[in-house]
Amino acid sequence: MFLDLYTKYAIRQTWRKDIANIRQKMSQCEMVPLSKGQKNDIAKYYSNLLRKEVPVYWHKYFFSRNGNFSVKYVPTCFYHSDIIYKLNSFDLRHAYVDKGMYDVFFPDTLRPITYVKNVNGYYYDDSKPISRQEAIERCKNLDGAVSKPTHEGMWGSGVKVFSSHDGIVDDGITIESLMDSYGKNFIIQEKIQQHESLGLLNPTSLNTLRVLSYRQDNEIYILYAVIRIGRKGKSVDNETAGGINADVDLATGRIIDCAYGTPSEKKIFVTDVGTVLNGFHLPGFKKVIAEVKELHLRLPYFNIVGWDFGINREGEPVMIEWNRCPDLSQTAHGPAFGDMTEEIFRRIRLLKDTRFE
Repeated sequence: MFLDLYTKYAIRQTWRKDIANIRQKMSQCEMVPLSKGQKNDIAKYYSNLLRKEVPVYWHKYFFSRNGNFSVKYVPTCFYHSDIIYKLNSFDLRHAYVDKGMYDVFFPDTLRPITYVKNVNGYYYDDSKPISRQEAIERCKNLDGAVSKPTHEGMWGSGVKVFSSHDGIVDDGITIESLMDSYGKNFIIQEKIQQHESLGLLNPTSLNTLRVLSYRQDNEIYILYAVIRIGRKGKSVDNETAGGINADVDLATGRIIDCAYGTPSEKKIFVTDVGTVLNGFHLPGFKKVIAEVKELHLRLPYFNIVGWDFGINREGEPVMIEWNRCPDLSQTAHGPAFGDMTEEIFRRIRLLKDTRFE
């Protein structure tokens, strides 16, 4: 009985946050009402698949943003309360998503060079233990570096791009102070020099590919890919930090049509620095897709994964991170699960919520 009550409480909390989130988004954009027929189609679709009703406000929001109606949009509340914790293991998430452990899970994958990392208060150069003083010495003179927390973060929070000279960071603080600001569980890596063509989208941010992959048996399906682009003068490309997202054609590696930013913005056809988005070719795209399909098989406890990749000057994919609970880019791409929607929905009907096992 207690477990049932706790489950219901957790789901109610998810839906409360979801309602607050969608109200905030809707207040910023020009909403287009759904017709009675569209609402009926949504209700019939979910009733047949899941034998339950879902709120239609997310369908309304995405339709208002991109002009494309579909019954297959995944309501965010439903994604967090019924999908992600059934497809992905909740109790094992921390160890796997810890960026300080990427050298263990992905030792042969091209990643940014690690200068120093802190795991549970212990310092390493990458895999070898070092003292705090050694860690400080290694970071005293860095020409372009990125520091960030290694535990699961929120939308790029805690990420700092910097250079250091004689132990002093650009903004005047010491390396010691920078490290102390994280406490423990952080990493300091090289700043990737991205491919020159990606720099045309925005030169001040590392513009990354977000790829959503899904595992069914031993087959990895690519659900979608979007390119995340920073705004002029900004160093972060996350949409929630002000960046924009554009859908990418999986067959050609080219941007489809336009990008989307904040809810108050219309479709974006040209970046802040003047680059036309429609048809823009992304170098190394096919290599990223191949890498995702190989790496996802190393994560047997996670059936749906969001991957972030940069492309270096040589056109090679550089893995930045993977996400066990990725936000869905349905404004830019459309229905997140596409042709796999019915398969995924039918599958979760047979699975238990891993938060309560």
